[in-house]
Amino acid sequence: MSFSLTSLLVLILLLALVFFKIKGKAPRKNQKMYHGDGRRKTFRDFEQERHQRHNPLEFGKPFELGGYGVTQAPTRSERFFKPDPKFNDERIVNDPRGIFGEAAMAALVARVCDTDKRKYVLMRNLYIPARAGYTEIDALLLHQSGIYVLESKNLSGEISGDLESERWTQHLNEHTEHTFHNPVRQNIGHILALERFLKIRHEQAHFISIVVFSDRCTLRKVPKDNEFWSIVHCSELQEALLKRITGRKTIYTQQHIENFYYKLQECTNVSEEIKAKHREYANKRGETPKS
Repeated sequence: MSFSLTSLLVLILLLALVFFKIKGKAPRKNQKMYHGDGRRKTFRDFEQERHQRHNPLEFGKPFELGGYGVTQAPTRSERFFKPDPKFNDERIVNDPRGIFGEAAMAALVARVCDTDKRKYVLMRNLYIPARAGYTEIDALLLHQSGIYVLESKNLSGEISGDLESERWTQHLNEHTEHTFHNPVRQNIGHILALERFLKIRHEQAHFISIVVFSDRCTLRKVPKDNEFWSIVHCSELQEALLKRITGRKTIYTQQHIENFYYKLQECTNVSEEIKAKHREYANKRGETPKS
């Protein structure tokens, strides 16, 4: 009996040694599948790593500080956009040659977003695929309260036009006037292109159209503001936008803003061929392309 018990104990010890020896030779966990602390990575973790590899901006960086966003233009790419001190109210109003233009508009938008503190991204000069080619958006504010599409009109003289008219009038003096494409309808076209590109259902869309005119012009007869659009001078933009943003509840999560941003990244770095086609199409429509 004692012999059998001893043999059994020896056998158990041998099996234990074999087990631990085999376990020691077992392959370790794939480090790509786990975090440093041993937690298994999720689908979102892999998405973050993918964006870090393929995007010049680190994933999440544009949303690190509530008071800052991202601006991108053909001539520069900044991780964070902070309004330059030179864009003060006096210099924006007294801009007879339109020196600041879209840059001043972007600075004022960022100033409003600093006040609101919710997450946002400010993007500039986007070429969005449309049915007739591409449409160019001057500035796009992706904000947790909605998506704000801004069209800049750096014009002087007296401006007049109604919602139904295809073209508006720029009256410079008694003998000189020009026409240009209805900016409200132009921005509606931008919004429809964004809906299709971002795959947002029309009934679930939260777009606001804002047409920003230079302070060098006089708005004699233009459509009144409503729930869906505003027409303002550059010096009025900050107050008008702040009123809209603070009056709207949070609609989009930070994840929504991130998804929109990364989807639209491809629209900021288009080829010269696409830009040339857009200029040709804009000229045919009587628009003035920005680039």
